[in-house]
Amino acid sequence: MLTTALILSAAAAKGFRAASFTASLTPRRVASTGIASTAPRGVNPSQLRFAAALRNNDHSSSDDDSRRSVDDGDDSRSEAGKRGRSRKQRRRSTEEKNLQRIDKVLAHRGVGSRSETFELAKARRVAYASRPDAPHEERTRVRGPKEKVPFDSSIFLDGRLLPGPPPPLLVYHKPKYVLSAMADDVKYRDQRRRHLGEVLEDRYRRGGMHPVGRLDYDTTGLILFSLDGQMTQRLLHPRGGVEKEYVATVRGLVDEENLARKFSNGVETAEGVHTAKLIEVVPSDGPAAHDNGESDVAMKVEGDHPDDGMPDDYTGPYSDVRLVVSEGKYRMVRRMLANCGHPVEELKRLRHGRIELGELKVGEFRHATEDELEWAKSLMD
Repeated sequence: MLTTALILSAAAAKGFRAASFTASLTPRRVASTGIASTAPRGVNPSQLRFAAALRNNDHSSSDDDSRRSVDDGDDSRSEAGKRGRSRKQRRRSTEEKNLQRIDKVLAHRGVGSRSETFELAKARRVAYASRPDAPHEERTRVRGPKEKVPFDSSIFLDGRLLPGPPPPLLVYHKPKYVLSAMADDVKYRDQRRRHLGEVLEDRYRRGGMHPVGRLDYDTTGLILFSLDGQMTQRLLHPRGGVEKEYVATVRGLVDEENLARKFSNGVETAEGVHTAKLIEVVPSDGPAAHDNGESDVAMKVEGDHPDDGMPDDYTGPYSDVRLVVSEGKYRMVRRMLANCGHPVEELKRLRHGRIELGELKVGEFRHATEDELEWAKSLMD
């Protein structure tokens, strides 16, 4: 009996201490300890349950915030990882782009068509090396037409060194009365108009170089040739906003302020409304002042020149109008100036983006400089 009484007394004392401890807690602390099964005297059980619910919500919110913070960190790390990966992918893409199938490389060197170069590579007649003077033992034999080699490597066909790769960009000073196409339309063949396919070096033409846009038949100046279709697209697409600068010799004296305002507001033409930025207007001695041998080149053209519809007995003053546009619609600059009351006698393109005509003579080519190439490549980033 004594033992039983002692046990019951100890249990009662323990229960009293637990109840006292619970009563000393605030509702939030009760909820946090999980001791809410028995409400102490003077505390409403519903209040405890409400406090516990609030506490649980706080924990849950805190946990959610913590998870969000972690997730945000993960997202940041993920984005950083994506950026890191994209840079690596871009580098890898550049490296892979420099590696091209040997049949394509051979075609770019002007060896023949893709089917012809395919057969040459298939016959294992081709080798490549890192330098043109590499001895036979340093050359790598191509095992088949699908094998990829560095685009700028030295290529040997039957042991004979082939010409180097064509440049990514060529700059050409187009004369007057040369068609901005690699061939003329069949229906105009009887006019025997000159075209760009006749002036571009044969191996470049066979290698796939093509004009970047067009200049009017009777317009002179800078036109680019590209080997890369993506680069061509970036140089021409209106979204890129690549500027083209022209100088137009027009009839009459020009009110510079008035013309600048018209250009800024937009000039309506048959092809739509176009804007331009006026650089300057200066008095001119007329079309002859900008000849620079272009008439001698034009004399080589057989057939009649197009009639511009303007009388040849004009004796009035001329002006040179320098302007910049970001579009390339057909005869756009001529239409804009004519609709502003200044018919164009001569038109010459001086600049395409950051590539300038400079002192390049009529009918001549030059390779784009390193800075010009870097700028053109930046358009594709």
